[in-house]
Order: sequence, then C-alpha cells, then structure tokens
Amino acid sequence: MENQVKTQAQIEQEMLELNKQFGEFLHTKGITAKFKLAFSNMGDSARKQHEADKARYEAVKAQSAEENAEFVEFLHTKGLKAKFNLVVENIKKGAQAAPQRTAESIAKAKAQAHVPVNPHAGVHAAHGHYTAESLAEEFNEFLKMKGLDTQYTVEIKSSDKE
Repeated sequence: MENQVKTQAQIEQEMLELNKQFGEFLHTKGITAKFKLAFSNMGDSARKQHEADKARYEAVKAQSAEENAEFVEFLHTKGLKAKFNLVVENIKKGAQAAPQRTAESIAKAKAQAHVPVNPHAGVHAAHGHYTAESLAEEFNEFLKMKGLDTQYTVEIKSSDKE
C-alpha cells in the first residue's frame, strides 16, 4: 500500500464530506432508513476504492508485461507446436548471448575483486628515523586515504626522554 501525504485542504475537504454524511445520517428517520443510507455510503466508497485498485492493477500488469515480454509472447502463442518452437528459439537466442553475458559478469567481478591495494601507499621511508611530526603526518595521510580523516585525527607527542 502507498502512504500518501494529505494537504490541509484535502483533510478539511474530507472532514466537510464526513460531516455532511453524518448530518444526513442523523436526519434520516427510522432505523431502516439509517441502515440503507449507511450501506449506500459504504457501497459508494467500495466502488471508488475498486476503481482505484483496478487502475493500479492495470499499471502493474502493463509494467510486468514489458519486463517479461518473452513469457507474455509464450502465453499468447496458440498451439503446442508453436509454443515448442518459440521455446526452442528463445533457448537458441539465450545460448548465443550467454558467452557475452558471462564475459561481462566475469569482467565486472574481476573489477570488483581486484581493487589495487598498496599497503605502503602514502608511507615514506625515513631510513629508520621517525619524528613525532612525521609519524602523525603519515598516520593522518593513511586516515585520509581510508576516508576517515573527517572523523579522526592523530596527534603524536614526543617524550623528551630519548
């Protein structure tokens, strides 16, 4: 089901309609007349809902027919021999397109699986001698490469006990 946001004008219009219907209900004389009016209103409401549902169903049906054109063609084909020939023809088409689709899938999987990873990217060799500032710079560059520089920063303070 779809949730629809109603404007204030739509809500007011519905309230006026309900007040009008309730006023008619109150002014009818006798229990039989009240029931007839209530059922008449329910019937009108059901008809409106049915029309809305029918329109939605037709839209979904049309979309489904577009997405499944081969199946719809199969359903509309008359005769067992014609259906068999259609199935064989579709299998042949699928077999011809299969290598290309497989190659595309493999290429896509390889592209996703072979993301270049360089563990030393952004790391500068300092020949075994690091300062607190150089370590902080290196680590912050690493965080930036990982996209974490907006969340974290590293600050290294050196101790003078070296």
